[in-house]
Amino acid sequence: MKKSVIVLAIMALIILAQCQSQKSGEDLPNEELLAQGNNLVETNCYSCHSPDAKHESRIAPPMAAIKKHYIKDTDGEKAFSEAIIAFMQNPSTETAKMNHAVEKFGLMPKMSLSEQELKAVSHYMYHTEIEKPGWNHKTEGKKYRKGKGKKSYLEKGKEIALSTKAVLGKNLLTAINADGAAHAVEFCNTRAIHLTDSMGLELNAKVKRVSDQSRNPDNIANEDELSYILETKEKLQAGIEPKPKLTEAGNKMIGYYPILTNEMCLKCHGKPEVDINQSTLDVLSALYPEDKAKGYGLNELRGIWVIDMAK
Repeated sequence: MKKSVIVLAIMALIILAQCQSQKSGEDLPNEELLAQGNNLVETNCYSCHSPDAKHESRIAPPMAAIKKHYIKDTDGEKAFSEAIIAFMQNPSTETAKMNHAVEKFGLMPKMSLSEQELKAVSHYMYHTEIEKPGWNHKTEGKKYRKGKGKKSYLEKGKEIALSTKAVLGKNLLTAINADGAAHAVEFCNTRAIHLTDSMGLELNAKVKRVSDQSRNPDNIANEDELSYILETKEKLQAGIEPKPKLTEAGNKMIGYYPILTNEMCLKCHGKPEVDINQSTLDVLSALYPEDKAKGYGLNELRGIWVIDMAK
């Protein structure tokens, strides 16, 4: 009897040790994911969630505050990642855990990141001491930057598109929060193309946004771009996730990257008098009398990024 009790106790200890080992293994940092996550956070997140922004000029909560709140509200990396990814995939009041921030700043746009990239972002957030206001986030992130060899043109183009999207998104969100969607329309009319051009110069590429249903005549898709747009729309209708495409033209490589609508987009590109209020409609009519860029719903193809890179 005594021997069987001892055997059972030893077995229980072994099972407990195995469970603890499995749990700790789940929460171990992965250097490759940390490096990828660091790059994605700096490229896509800090433009709005910067730790360096002054309190009065913030357009979104700093990343450190987001991590603190989600860590407090979840148990372990799995739950933390599921919550972060759910919100980034579908920013809504239902998936939000920081309702006070949503009330103050509004909902963020949907992130055009793959499942793998979203996992890398959440992994980086969970395992690093996210930079707080006043820190030098570029210095802090250096230890996670790993050289992975030369990037493909498709990867380079995506980074350029995401960087440009982040800058435009930050400015649009600032305009909307300051004076509403009508003010954002005025911003797009006077500054969006210039800002896109300047980002192209900074990133050593030609950057543009085009659509089959353009608002600005300068954003009408050409024949090749239209072919990709129609192909991508067919895939979306069939429930297939759209993928970027790379083409070669002489001494250039051209990347096409889909732009899907989110809640912020619908304030200016949704259904009139349902998503777009009358004051915004009045501004649109005045600035874009030939406007074809209304009537969209959520997660529809609004247009594409076209990134023109020299070989």
